Amino acid sequence: MTIPTPTLNRNPSKATTLLIAVLFSGWLSPVIAEEMTSHGSHVHGEAQLTFVLDGNEAELALVTAAGNIIGFEHAPMTVEEQQQQKTQLEMLQSGRWFVADTDANCTMAGQEVRAEPDEHDHGDLFANIQLLCQAPLKLQNLQFNLFELAPGLSTIKVQFLIDGEAGVQELNANQSTLKLRD
Repeated sequence: MTIPTPTLNRNPSKATTLLIAVLFSGWLSPVIAEEMTSHGSHVHGEAQLTFVLDGNEAELALVTAAGNIIGFEHAPMTVEEQQQQKTQLEMLQSGRWFVADTDANCTMAGQEVRAEPDEHDHGDLFANIQLLCQAPLKLQNLQFNLFELAPGLSTIKVQFLIDGEAGVQELNANQSTLKLRD
């Protein structure tokens, strides 16, 4: 029995290119665009998420204040803080913070997670996850477990683009499922 191996489209940066285009094209809502350009992404209790699905490639881009996920924003000063930061960054890298519909058969194709503290101890986190979905039309929902894994987070403002169709949704602990299709 041969198990099919996931393969990326010939243009592996297609979803990434779309994501970048979405972020800089003015498609962002004026409020989110203002927050991200004038004030950075730094809002306590809140995260911004962009999700793009193009063909069988998907990308999630999460931006939030480090304190929302790690519990603090300064450089770790104790062994406990170093462990806490390591644990939370590994959680983001692993993709445990969201679940795609099983029927879509999505696998992680790449990830990048980084913390960027600034000179005023107001650090931000950036998590980019690339997925390859063998049955992308069956991807109806994304469930976000981030509210359970990062108690400092209360809201995720989501913008999504699925095969050319755009949408927005605000998630919280009581409504943590992003509905992608009707």
